[in-house]
Amino acid sequence: MNRPLSKSPTLTLENIMCCIFDIKPLDVAVYLTLLKNGPSKVSAIAELLNRDRSTIQRSMQNLIRAGLVRRKQVNLKKGGYFYRYEAIPFTEVREKILKTIEEWRDEVKRWIEAIDTGELEDYIQEYVKNRR
Repeated sequence: MNRPLSKSPTLTLENIMCCIFDIKPLDVAVYLTLLKNGPSKVSAIAELLNRDRSTIQRSMQNLIRAGLVRRKQVNLKKGGYFYRYEAIPFTEVREKILKTIEEWRDEVKRWIEAIDTGELEDYIQEYVKNRR
């Protein structure tokens, strides 16, 4: 990152979750809507967010992959089934965020501490060469 920290985007929960979990802003909106409304069907979330059902379905898959949502099959008495989606509690999300930030910090610290003057010169030369 070549920008000073003071010019970095404002930190928001949405920005942090997108970065940490590799999800999109809509995915965060879906997660927060599930958190507020409790376990729900895709169609209910689609209606609340005024989005197409298929769009919300893709978002749910992203959230499941990120470990932020659980899917449960509900069987109907007359046959058939549907899926109900549930957001994991925010306390768990907060812990995942804090753990990831701590891991990144430790990794960056080790990397910076390992740089010696020779490696830095090589890095600078390679960086300048690739920028031309």
